[in-house]
Amino acid sequence: MKRAYSPESSPEYEPGKEIPLNDQRPILLSLNAPVSPPRKRSSIKWVKDGDGGDAIPPNASQLNTSPSLVAIEAGQVKVTDHLSTISAKLKECVRPVPTQSLPRLPINDWMELYRRNEHPEGRHFVIHQHDHPIAGPHYDLRLQFSETSSVSWSVMYGMPGDPNSQRLNRNATETRIHCLWNHLIETASHETGSMIIWDTGEYEILPYQMDPSGPETDDSRSEVSEDGHVSPEPISDSAKLREAFQNRKIRLRLHGTRLPKDYTIILRMDKTTDFARPIRQGPKRRRQSRPRVPQAPLTSDSGSPSPPPSEQNSRVDPTPQRCQSESQNSPTKAHVDDTYTADMEIQINNAYPGSSNTIGSIHQRRWYLSLDRESSGFEPTVNAGEVKERGRKKRWTPKLVGQGFEPFYVHGPDSERSVITARLGRDVLDDEAVEKFVPRRGWRPVLH
Repeated sequence: MKRAYSPESSPEYEPGKEIPLNDQRPILLSLNAPVSPPRKRSSIKWVKDGDGGDAIPPNASQLNTSPSLVAIEAGQVKVTDHLSTISAKLKECVRPVPTQSLPRLPINDWMELYRRNEHPEGRHFVIHQHDHPIAGPHYDLRLQFSETSSVSWSVMYGMPGDPNSQRLNRNATETRIHCLWNHLIETASHETGSMIIWDTGEYEILPYQMDPSGPETDDSRSEVSEDGHVSPEPISDSAKLREAFQNRKIRLRLHGTRLPKDYTIILRMDKTTDFARPIRQGPKRRRQSRPRVPQAPLTSDSGSPSPPPSEQNSRVDPTPQRCQSESQNSPTKAHVDDTYTADMEIQINNAYPGSSNTIGSIHQRRWYLSLDRESSGFEPTVNAGEVKERGRKKRWTPKLVGQGFEPFYVHGPDSERSVITARLGRDVLDDEAVEKFVPRRGWRPVLH
């Protein structure tokens, strides 16, 4: 360790000589060693777990060496018990609830909800808020239809929450079949963006009732037999979902944590998109320009004539051919081939590894999602004394006291928090050590 400057150690120092006090000499001569800097405090803020456990840091996922949730979701890590592994990860990232109005599902209740649906007739659902860097913010609605798999739709602006909204309908695009354990994921990366659990719970399939003025169909009396008696054999909601999915008409009631009581929506498929699109064989080829090889100009000084063609061929370096054969057998090319094969299987089956497309889902089919106002507890009303004008819209109000709900709006990744960890999308990015993430701009919430 270097010692601090001292006038006694200077070669010009003479005993008994007065030392001038100027800018070049230290005032305190007794400090011959530097003062140790104060101890830095930890910048990690510790918070209490939602279940009342020990204090934990919000960025605890960066402090341990266990597999990240990104690697688990991508299938890079083999996990035997997804619930225990993912729940342990999320417990480390729990945030305190900023306001009392934010609904919250304790992790123990969330785990019990998942466990009681781990069977072929389970009816688990989840709504993920996904802030994708290319597709932009959207909300993935996933419904369990078997013991291991769930069908998924991508809803651009989230669930409709105002019965008198001018934009009551949503476009819902059918996506891949996911594994059931994907319902537990909250993660973030540069390639996929951030993902939080916006809501989760259990769903219920209601009979799809047609307009009373229209003809009666099998869908409108699916629960009633020909003699008018209800079928004595109960049918599970997952079986009803599979049947309604084939009919392309689903009346769905979601019993969640954030969504209000008796919240019901209708999913109808656009028949013009009821077909499978062709699968592109291989990656898209791009035109590549050939590099120009510079040639030395011929001058009068270059007296040696060019060799005959036979000698030119004999002088060709065989190294490029050897490199080409080595590149074909390299591990990198084998990894690319395996990745391409896995992607082709996903496109052909429309299902991620570990799930099975036994429901007949087709990628990128367009559905229409709308709020079922009557089943949600609303009815159209007209104030007394007002004359109903042509083209005037009805106003929907709760039928009885305790029915219906207060309007709610989905404000997007900057405002919506997880019902499990109370994290924003940017909090998940911080916990997964994702820096300089650039989201897609232009998304606006529906507030009217």
